[in-house]
Amino acid sequence: MKSGIKGLHSQYLFYSSLFILHYIAKNKTIKPIKQNLPMSTITTHLKYFSKLSAAFIFSVLQIYAIGVFSTIITLVLGIYILADSLGSSLGHSGGLAFLVATVTAKPVSAGIFYLLIIIAPFFTVMFATKYAMSVVISKLLQDHSKTIVVPFIEKVIGICKAKQPTVIRTGSDFAIAKVKLLNEFKNSSENKIVKRVVSYALDKIKFDELNLSADNADFSEIIKVALMEKLQELAEPSAMLFYIFIGLQWVSLILLYFLKI
Repeated sequence: MKSGIKGLHSQYLFYSSLFILHYIAKNKTIKPIKQNLPMSTITTHLKYFSKLSAAFIFSVLQIYAIGVFSTIITLVLGIYILADSLGSSLGHSGGLAFLVATVTAKPVSAGIFYLLIIIAPFFTVMFATKYAMSVVISKLLQDHSKTIVVPFIEKVIGICKAKQPTVIRTGSDFAIAKVKLLNEFKNSSENKIVKRVVSYALDKIKFDELNLSADNADFSEIIKVALMEKLQELAEPSAMLFYIFIGLQWVSLILLYFLKI
């Protein structure tokens, strides 16, 4: 095994190798992954999860870079516009005095400008993680939906059902069942990326999204279908909302320049 992972320093790759070896030993009935798996196939899986990790990191850094660049540039230009428009009335005021003076002179445009600057870091971090997860989910479903994702979901749901069959009638029942499933997903020997992706999707499922209308509804089958539907829903990476926010930052500069209030 050391020769299979030599030179790979990522923690994701370490857990990926453990998952594959455990999967071969414990899940003989699943056809896509067989015993006596060639080392070349194991290496391929390791490289694949390495690419998923790289895709996640690249997507996060991409959003961070754009967000930081836009925020810094608009902040500098905004302060310059405010200082130029107020002129000598500012005197040699400090930061707090400058803030109060600009908001007093231009309550609408300066207020919008400062608000967008303040929330920019929080919005960027939140959106970057969400966008990167969508990218990873999309790639994982496209490449290994039937060979990794579905077998993993079926296996964990089966384990949870064997321990204690679940009857779901209310939102409270579902909340308890969700916690149990999340713990099973997190404690499984699956690759860390797959566990995080499936747990992320499960956490997004709401009680009213489940089809429990049938009298003899099988919760295991219902939650499996709901999980796959939620994964498909989340596997649509779009940065449109983020770019709208970036656009608003630049629009705030136009308002600072032209508005008197």
